[in-house]
Parts: sequence; C-alpha cells; structure tokens
Amino acid sequence: MTELFREVQIPFLAVVLLVAGAMKALPRGDGRVPVMGRYRGEAFTLTVAAAEVVLGTLLLTTPLLVVRLAGVVFFATATAVVADLVRRGSEEACGCFGRLGTTPVGRLGVIRAAVLTAMAVVSAGVPGTGAAILGTAGDRSLALFAVDCMVFLALSPEVVAAVARIRHPVPCELRDVPLEATYAALRPSTAWRAHAASLTSTEPSDVWRELCHRYLVYPAEVDGRSVEVVFAVPVDGRPSAVRAGVAWDPGWERQDDDSGPQRVHSSV
Repeated sequence: MTELFREVQIPFLAVVLLVAGAMKALPRGDGRVPVMGRYRGEAFTLTVAAAEVVLGTLLLTTPLLVVRLAGVVFFATATAVVADLVRRGSEEACGCFGRLGTTPVGRLGVIRAAVLTAMAVVSAGVPGTGAAILGTAGDRSLALFAVDCMVFLALSPEVVAAVARIRHPVPCELRDVPLEATYAALRPSTAWRAHAASLTSTEPSDVWRELCHRYLVYPAEVDGRSVEVVFAVPVDGRPSAVRAGVAWDPGWERQDDDSGPQRVHSSV
C-alpha cells in the first residue's frame, strides 16, 4: 500500500504542475497582479508557467531521477517563498494558479506547498513514469488519486475564498474592483472595438464609479469634430455588457442668437 501511495504522487504532481502552468498563462481578468508578476514582471510569470508545464510533462513521460529531484527543488522553493510572505505579513496574492490565486497568502498556502514538497520527496525514487502509472491504475490507485485531489482542494485558499464568496456574495455596488480589472473588461468588448478607431488617446480623461458601473471618458474625433466617448463598464467584468455613448466635447461655441456663448453638449 505504501508503494502504491508513492506511485500515485507522480501523476498527481504532474497534473498540479500542468494546471498551475496553464492558469498562469491565461490572461488575468480581475486586474490583480500576483507577487511574481508584480516584482519580476510578466515575462517572469510566463517563464515560471513554462517551467511548470515542462516539469509536469517530464513527470508523465520519464522516470529520470534528475526530473524527480527538480520537482523536489521546485516545490521546496515555492514553500520557502510562500512561508516568507506569511512571515512578513504580506497581503499579496501568490498567483500560484493565475487568475484563481487572488487571495492573500496565508498559512493554508504554506501547508499546501509543504504537502506538495513532501509528496515530491516520497515519490522521487518511483521507477515508473506518470503516464505508465495512470495507464495501469486500478481501483485503489484511482481512490488514492481522488484522496490526493480532495486534500489538495481542502488546503487551497483559492477554493476556500470561492466558497466564501458563494456563501456570502458582496453586492456589486460594494465590491472592491481595481481599475486594472475595468481595463481588462473594456478592451475586449464590442463597444471598445466600435469606437477605438476614433479615440485620440488610449488613456481616459476622466474616470468615476457609480454603483455597479465604472465610467471612463476618452477624447475622440468624429467627422472632424472633437467629441468624448463614455464607456460604462460593469464591475462584474463582463465585456459583453460594456456600453458606450458619444458626447460633444464640453467646450464653448458661438451661437447665432443674442444669448451669448452657450455650452453645447449632446449624446447618443
């Protein structure tokens, strides 16, 4: 039974690495920047993602000891980094699973990383590849794999935070939504694509928040006339729900009547 337990850890760790790498490679829709992305840059985050995918693939395809030891070093390093963040009381998210990893690093994250490190250590000497182990897995192996998954989920702060959000949802008007998340929802939207060509600046001239929407005003030019394009972006980040309106630039224009200069403002 002990040997069976050690064997199952190889494909399990491979799956964890592949999922973590894939999630890091996905664009973040919430605007939060993980620790590694903030201090090392996006290129570093993508490099870590690539390393995870490569290491996970090698665990599935080769029994080389150097690959197993690389897994031990990788998880031990992750444990040390997360533990240091907790020791310093950091409120940053580790970004271990890309856009899912938005919760601050805590003791639960340290325990999870330490458990993964222990799994890598005990399975280092297993002779078979992860793919071969999965290919010959019986009922007991699959049961152990399922137990590993349940333990992993129970130790994942991302899952705990998701459950808490489901049980106690925050009203949209009270949600703390960073401006970067609004940009991430605006740029892929149909409304943005429809007006992007007329914008004279990629930076908004005004931004404000009202209840469940954030409004961004961009200077633009339509038919030779200076206008403003106002985008209304819902705080839930749905690009499909972004709307836009066009208004005359609030300047002063001379009118033909005797009332003097009038401020002209129209919207569509």
